[in-house]
Amino acid sequence: MNHFCRPTAPGTLRVPLPFRKRVLLTLLPSLLVCLPGPGLAQQPKAGSNWQHVQALPPGTGIEVKDSSSQVRCKLTLVTEDQLTCMHGSKPAVFARTEVRWVRVPHRERSALIGAGAGGGVLAISFFAATTNNNKDALFGSNFLRGEATGVGALAGGLIGGAIGAATDFSRSTVYKAP
Repeated sequence: MNHFCRPTAPGTLRVPLPFRKRVLLTLLPSLLVCLPGPGLAQQPKAGSNWQHVQALPPGTGIEVKDSSSQVRCKLTLVTEDQLTCMHGSKPAVFARTEVRWVRVPHRERSALIGAGAGGGVLAISFFAATTNNNKDALFGSNFLRGEATGVGALAGGLIGGAIGAATDFSRSTVYKAP
């Protein structure tokens, strides 16, 4: 049974969908799944607790934004009034009142999520693109469909992984100033 046919009344002839419509109908649901949802990145409410920052172990890689700059550094010490971290070989000290937010990056997790989503989308797209219902084709119908699906999954995984690592969309916001 061909799953890429127009729905018709019972007992009537089923007409195959054109190639572009098949690809679109296959690709669209996959793209909708990849849209970021509200729970993807953990965003605390405004005025979140400074104790979350104090609970981070020393040496944790963090991103800190204050009123004038944004810095990536390794956490060294957090007190009630300030945050100290190592930015390269220099210590960076931030007053609690000046800190707008503190985030913990998750580039590896973002890369894996991006690779999975990208690989899935392109695998489905390549599968749909190489599905052929022509029984008289030179090498038979659906020639190289599995290989094309694998190539699509690999290409999509590489592209999605690179985008995920570059954007770090799954980072966690530990503190956000009220």
